[in-house]
Amino acid sequence: MRYLTDSHTMKSVDACSIQEFGIPSVVLMERAALGVSAFLRKIIAENTRQESSIKVVCVCGSGNNGADGIAVARQLNENGIYADIVLVGTSAGTDEYRLQKSIAEKLGIHCDEYDSNTDFGEYDYIVDAIFGIGLSRKIEGRYAQIIQAVNNARDKGTSKVVAVDIASGISADNGQIQGVAVRADYTVTFGYNKTGIMFYPGASYSGSVEVINAGFVTDEILHSKVEGFGSIFTYDDKDAGRLLVRKPDSNKGTYGRTLIIAGSKNMGGAAILSASAAYRSGTGLVKVLTHEVNKTALLCRMPECLISTYLDNMPLAAELKADFEWAKSIAVGPGLSMNGVAAELTRCVLEREDKVRILDADALNIIAAEHIDYKGSSEGKIIITPHIMEMSRLTGKTAADIKEHMIESAKEYAIQHSCICILKDARTVVTDGQKVYINCTGNDGMSTGGCGDVLTGLIAGMTAMGLDAFEAACLSVYVHGKAGDYAAAGKGRVGMTAADISEAIAYVLKR
Repeated sequence: MRYLTDSHTMKSVDACSIQEFGIPSVVLMERAALGVSAFLRKIIAENTRQESSIKVVCVCGSGNNGADGIAVARQLNENGIYADIVLVGTSAGTDEYRLQKSIAEKLGIHCDEYDSNTDFGEYDYIVDAIFGIGLSRKIEGRYAQIIQAVNNARDKGTSKVVAVDIASGISADNGQIQGVAVRADYTVTFGYNKTGIMFYPGASYSGSVEVINAGFVTDEILHSKVEGFGSIFTYDDKDAGRLLVRKPDSNKGTYGRTLIIAGSKNMGGAAILSASAAYRSGTGLVKVLTHEVNKTALLCRMPECLISTYLDNMPLAAELKADFEWAKSIAVGPGLSMNGVAAELTRCVLEREDKVRILDADALNIIAAEHIDYKGSSEGKIIITPHIMEMSRLTGKTAADIKEHMIESAKEYAIQHSCICILKDARTVVTDGQKVYINCTGNDGMSTGGCGDVLTGLIAGMTAMGLDAFEAACLSVYVHGKAGDYAAAGKGRVGMTAADISEAIAYVLKR
């Protein structure tokens, strides 16, 4: 697990280290700058035979981010790498900025004010230290011209750009571009990765991201001292191993039973994809409730499955009661359509408050269309899996507003409905209203039909195995994305299918 921070939390981390524990700001700044300069020297060494021929320019605003940049230039010069400083700030600057500028001037480091004749293209590396994580306004006028000049030098192919903490112009909270932003090849960020670097479009402006220790107090201290610290996080490969453990003296009953209600007359493939993913997750038994016309196809493709079927005019209550009693988790929605039977099935699942329930696709569309009011319960959890447009139907918000405020939109809905919300996009957000997981696996090849059905089956399987519902939701999204990356590596992002992703789950979880 790796913690992430937004601008507010990161400022609190900084303040806690300085004000409560007495670590001088200039010490933190020196540590941060040492991390950037060491990273730059490593990149230069890997790509250049003669370091002495390299020219670097640090483009510095008048805040603490600019002070970091001046310190980077000083340290590079100390290590034999030529580095100029170009000052672009319009104010006297912070105390730290004035101190770093004074040191650089006394050491005779070349330091110029920016003007329209400044040519960034003559440098091999441009260090972007114009704005840090505190930027909250749209960039216009002179600053926009400077950022465009940096981007022009990069676009010509003569210069690589290294951003200090965050590429200037990206919101550190949501990744939105504040009018214009530097396009970095590398970002060296301090302490923790920022949510704005995770989300698009900020992610595409950040290049390769390196997180360095800048000398803040430890995670253990921050958990107790900084409100909200640790509530936003992401996973890595170690987490899958930590959460999914098999037992040598087990049987199929050990790993749970899930019921997947999916597949209408014309959408039988959704049931197959969801059931396949549920079994790939490691669950013991999967039963599919689907329309009668899908029975033969399901038996041929998924002989492992138990099957229940329904007809359009068939009473459902008695059949559902037995299936619901049997299952530890229930998923409803993939390929279900939006007819009367589908609506009845969705309502029946919502009423079963003692089970973990996963609501996807048409189940969510039915809830939105029929204005069904629901809440999770203490006995069982509800997990919903909307993409942006489905979330728009559920909330009445515009897709653009939801996309710009992914965390806030998901948290608000999760709190209102006492559920776990998996808001799907290029960076998927999972939240129970308090904790927030941001997923960084997956690729654009997963923009294909049936991909969401695979995720639903994966969640159903993991919750059936007894994992905590929130952990199961986070881990399912992570594994789903990793499986997509595995499939893309073998089949390519253009030609991969949802079935390829389902098959790849087994390789991602291979022990």
